[in-house]
Amino acid sequence: MRASASERSARSARSLRPSRRALLTGGGAGLAALGVSALGTGQAAAAAPAQAGGTPPGEGPWLPVPEVTEIARLGEHGCEGLVFDAEGRMFMSNTQGSEIFEIAQDGTWREWTSGELVSPNGHRVLPDGTHVVVQMGPPAAVVWLDPDGTVLHTLTEDHQGRPLRCLNDLAIDPRTGGVYFTDPGSFTEREPGRVFYVEGPGERPRVLVDEGVIDFPNGVALSPDNDVLYISEGRRNRVLRYPLTAPGQVGRGTVFTRLPSQPNTWSPIAEAQPDGLAVDSEGRLYIAHFGTGLVRVRDRYGRDLGSLDSRTPCLTNFAFGGPDLGQLFITAHLGYDLDDPGAAVVVRMTLPGIQGLPLLS
Repeated sequence: MRASASERSARSARSLRPSRRALLTGGGAGLAALGVSALGTGQAAAAAPAQAGGTPPGEGPWLPVPEVTEIARLGEHGCEGLVFDAEGRMFMSNTQGSEIFEIAQDGTWREWTSGELVSPNGHRVLPDGTHVVVQMGPPAAVVWLDPDGTVLHTLTEDHQGRPLRCLNDLAIDPRTGGVYFTDPGSFTEREPGRVFYVEGPGERPRVLVDEGVIDFPNGVALSPDNDVLYISEGRRNRVLRYPLTAPGQVGRGTVFTRLPSQPNTWSPIAEAQPDGLAVDSEGRLYIAHFGTGLVRVRDRYGRDLGSLDSRTPCLTNFAFGGPDLGQLFITAHLGYDLDDPGAAVVVRMTLPGIQGLPLLS
């Protein structure tokens, strides 16, 4: 239900929206986070191990000055699950409906599939052109579709026969085609979150991280060498790091980075929180800070590299695309309120010298 005009005016009068300057200069707290702390213990753990390539510890990391362009405006739809296929076609999930839209570079768009999904969210494409989508539902499900958008297979229960709750995002292991996905539960009722892995449509999802560990698992991404799984922990405003001992097998989770604590421009009672994740070829992690219009960037050691301004009030997710994967395509809303989100948009952020991590093998 949308807020009344008087309610929206009252919220505006509270002056809860921080200035863009304040948001951009509030990210320095992460500079001290070179070490990581063990989940649930609060004790210091060893620093993240150095990896080959990239910026070594002690050298000044950098971010380019981006060029930001709005390329599509889609009306009052939910916007998530941005992805490209092998032909460079761009897709976006409408979380407030049943459609996935295909969006051309000139801003025109069409319904790629409609009526078969229920609140689709995270979306990836396999090398053979098969699409994998997680939907919030009900019913919550992992769905495989053919290149034309026809549903091939749907999974709604885990390996213990428990129903999936309200799925959010996913990552594909390029070695196996296996799917890592997050199930934070209801957005409105506090349910214990879970993280799953499923090898394919003929299997049932196995729990990697069960209830009581992650408070609202959201975005998920793999490191370039596929040995680390990153997970956004929304309600604690941080990103977690899980080592992968094998596909679908995780070790002990640690805190990779904490984000600046700032008011959520969409809610007067909540702080901004991490949403979608993306990784570039050097292992830098890009974090959609929901409730702001900012992309937070961390290097592979968890150091704060700064923020990129999408020039939108609230962004949700993104994917690298374009020539040489040097552009970050971002889904965002133009409104300032969950009850009145405004138009969904896709903006293109050109990042000279940055190359995104290919999601197709």
